[in-house]
Amino acid sequence: MKKLQKQAGFTLIELVIVIVILGILAATAAPKFIDLTGDAKTSVIEGVKGALNSAADLAHAKALIAGKISAESAGQAISVGSSNILLNFGWPTNASIADLIDIDGGLSEVSTSPGTFQHDDATTTSTCIATYNNTATNAETRPTVEATTGGC
Repeated sequence: MKKLQKQAGFTLIELVIVIVILGILAATAAPKFIDLTGDAKTSVIEGVKGALNSAADLAHAKALIAGKISAESAGQAISVGSSNILLNFGWPTNASIADLIDIDGGLSEVSTSPGTFQHDDATTTSTCIATYNNTATNAETRPTVEATTGGC
């Protein structure tokens, strides 16, 4: 005669309960281990870089229409809103680029030579910055706009 063996193991209900408990623990514990502030700061600096590019392009278009494409020493300027924007070969100067963008809290202009904007919570003074540098020596040279996002 064959003897029946009792099988040992977990029931389906027990397995589902364990999976649900692990899911709840993962959903509450994961955000404490995943820090997204660095990604957010990097996105802000990349956004400032885009704003600097757009502001420079719009000011350059207005300068071209007004025929103001001479060197900075010629006193070239355009009026944008209530601001007087100084130009160097039709592009905003380093000192006047900040007048073209709206800086909200969390960012500050740390230099006007070149125009440098830094996230207030950057880890060092040379990181997490967007830089606008107009060193044009002719009307065909476009200013450089760079973002340094290491250390955000």
